[in-house]
Amino acid sequence: MPKRPPPEEIEVTAAEPGPAVEALRELVAAPGGWMNLKPEVSEDDAVAVTPSAIGAMFRTAGPPIPQVTFMAPTEGRRGRKPAQLGISHGVAAMVVRRLAADGMALPEGWKVVQDHVRRGLIVRLADPFDEAEAVDWAIRAATAMCPIPTTGRWLAEVHRP
Repeated sequence: MPKRPPPEEIEVTAAEPGPAVEALRELVAAPGGWMNLKPEVSEDDAVAVTPSAIGAMFRTAGPPIPQVTFMAPTEGRRGRKPAQLGISHGVAAMVVRRLAADGMALPEGWKVVQDHVRRGLIVRLADPFDEAEAVDWAIRAATAMCPIPTTGRWLAEVHRP
């Protein structure tokens, strides 16, 4: 099996996510890849929310700083599997209702696959879906779930097929 190339790293901002949107469009056109989006936080703030090794063993929630993952749609024996968006987070509660109450309800056609305290949120996106809307919603949702202020800068890691 051929080795995958290393991920492409793209820096974007919450205000200008265009390069991440374009990368997601390319992944949808050539199924089989994925993209991670990670917010930038100050190093001092990140250290303050990182649990100790012992604390991490007893932690009920996921990682303190959220990470978004977009999985491109795939074709298989059972037909097309729509794209998915996942957010790992440390909110210590299910988040779909909380996000909706904060004005971030899921866009039309998106379906919750999982909303779990420890395993995070997974949503099946509409097929087709608007990539710009998906990236914008994901950035706003992950920012709302982050326990510390983000800088507005994000790192997109694009894993191409």
